[in-house]
Amino acid sequence: MTRILGWLMLLAGLAFLAGETGGLIGTNRDWRAPDDGVTIYVETNGFHTGFILPAQAEGIDWHALFPPTDLADPRYHATGATDHVAISWGEREFYLGTPRWQDIDPATMARAAIGSDATLIHIYHMRRPQEGYFARRLVISHDAYRKLAARLMQAVALPESGQLKPIHGYGGDDVFYPGRGRYSLLNSCNVWTGDHLRAIGVRVGAWTPAEHHVMRWFPEAER
Repeated sequence: MTRILGWLMLLAGLAFLAGETGGLIGTNRDWRAPDDGVTIYVETNGFHTGFILPAQAEGIDWHALFPPTDLADPRYHATGATDHVAISWGEREFYLGTPRWQDIDPATMARAAIGSDATLIHIYHMRRPQEGYFARRLVISHDAYRKLAARLMQAVALPESGQLKPIHGYGGDDVFYPGRGRYSLLNSCNVWTGDHLRAIGVRVGAWTPAEHHVMRWFPEAER
């Protein structure tokens, strides 16, 4: 066990150095926000990153895929109660086993770092997201939005029935669904966010394994 932990610490150290380098190397150098586009947000909770998207835009209805009626709090079930969804991806046991920061333990982190095919999509339903530290506003083109939406849908393990089975979230406004993809130290939730941004042409780091590797590219707006 000591030897395994030692190798994991070494791997984590090398990944940290690589991440600090990759997070500083910008891609899509010609990126410019369009004058006319779709407003989204790159969001963070201080550890995980993801996206906040309009519930309906460009013919895409996230409420149809992730119904607000799946939420535990019935106040969100009414039509118009929410107009945005926050979408992120991560390892199942890490997500479900760490509802609070103090619940994080080395064993859970080690299992996730080694690699897991058990992943989840985490959905929050909200109304009028507040731009600030936790949500950085970003305008992307209509084509880029449709491409982003298509990529995000690929991360959802949609059954043949087309009806997702919800998994209880942390509170009344969030819910989990089965996801696709392999999570690891080298393919973390933040790498997932960075990969999507890079694929739609947004300027972001070449590799973004940690939260700050993503968020540094989207400075908080001055108040």
